[in-house]
Amino acid sequence: MIAYKDSHLQEQLRIFNTLWKAQDDIWQEAARNSGLPETAFWIIYILTIENKAELTQAELCDTWFMPRQTCNSAVKKLESKGLISLTTHKGAGNIKYLSLTENGVSFANKYITPLTNADISSFSSFTDEERELLLSLMQRQLDYLKKGTEGLWK
Repeated sequence: MIAYKDSHLQEQLRIFNTLWKAQDDIWQEAARNSGLPETAFWIIYILTIENKAELTQAELCDTWFMPRQTCNSAVKKLESKGLISLTTHKGAGNIKYLSLTENGVSFANKYITPLTNADISSFSSFTDEERELLLSLMQRQLDYLKKGTEGLWK
């Protein structure tokens, strides 16, 4: 067991991480209910909310912190289910662009949109200032965590 000098800080961190996991559990449950693995569900979510007609796998991985191999496996599964299509553009080399098919849009309307609406509703319960503060504090905590873990696994 890890003991910190500041037990109040330790308890706050435990609560923070529990809340984080509880929120993540909602998304995992949504993925389970949709019948898709979590990464595949996230890909449909991302293609639904991004303001682009199509994204590359590299953009997905880099922006959403997905391991490339995991993303590639999920993309293949989604393509085989007819939920996304992969296209290449002339002059773009081997870059594949992902977009939702009609079945993918129907899937998103059934599983992604209601969850996204609930998420937006929960976020909109805060004032604009509270949302900005929440985002700022989360970014600051992430920055400190990254700094504190640099070199730990090398």
